[in-house]
Amino acid sequence: MRGHFVRPLVVAPHPDDEVLGAGIWMTRHADSEIYIVHLTDGSPYDLVDARAAGLSTREEYAITRRAEFFDACHLLPVPTAHCLEFPFVDQDLWRNLPDLVREVERLISVLKPDLVLCPAYEGGHPDHDSAAFAVSVVRRTGAAFEAWEFPLYHAGSGGEMIAGHFVEGADGGCEVISFSSEERDLKRKMVESFPTQLAFLRRFPLESESFRLMPGYDFTRPPHPGSLLYEQWGWGITGEAWRQRAKAAEFALT
Repeated sequence: MRGHFVRPLVVAPHPDDEVLGAGIWMTRHADSEIYIVHLTDGSPYDLVDARAAGLSTREEYAITRRAEFFDACHLLPVPTAHCLEFPFVDQDLWRNLPDLVREVERLISVLKPDLVLCPAYEGGHPDHDSAAFAVSVVRRTGAAFEAWEFPLYHAGSGGEMIAGHFVEGADGGCEVISFSSEERDLKRKMVESFPTQLAFLRRFPLESESFRLMPGYDFTRPPHPGSLLYEQWGWGITGEAWRQRAKAAEFALT
């Protein structure tokens, strides 16, 4: 990744993904005009996570997650006016892929970023894969930006969750930012800004961030052999169903 970008756009499916994927990268590029867009409100239709956080409605949970993000913003070189949000629901992007692509394309046409950072296609969460799909489709239209990606999480060969690393065998050209002790402390503080997510976020390493140029994905193929992580979580979506939606979206958008 070349040294300086004028206007990076960080595409985060949910509040906290920007910190997990690129929190320290953003602090190292504080002289850039960074924008962040959340593709969802971070609150699924089922209320499992909301109730675990002591909340009774989806709307309350969405507001809480947005407030946590703004707490994290105090540690990021990004003004709140540059923190944008799309009106999609957590876990539901795969049902709205054509609309998602149009929204991402519209935003990129307005902001004209020279860099777009987004999650990799890795089968960890359907919203992460949908973000990778949208950025990839917009890039293919000839929009003038570099597309780089970061790993969040995916299933290992034994079905276990692997966080913060690209899918095994798919990390060619990966660039790693190793943290100083001060940056490790800062990353920890960023993560701790999301108390409703903390039990999950503690599974992520706090030593480095990894990036690579987005490859030319074939979204009709799974990101890795075996079952995908989100297929294990009982969300009612399979990788095959996601890929069928992606195929239909690409056809609808041509």
